Amino acid sequence: MGCKKGQSTAKPKSGRYRCKDCQAVVRKKDEVCDPKKIKKAE
Repeated sequence: MGCKKGQSTAKPKSGRYRCKDCQAVVRKKDEVCDPKKIKKAE
């Protein structure tokens, strides 16, 4: 599993995932190496 290196594929909304290392936002948990669920979008 490679990391996205900061290249987000989705807008940061509640229920999506953000990589703790590079801050890339994705829809599926398995698309980044260290995912953290976004609880509330800023």
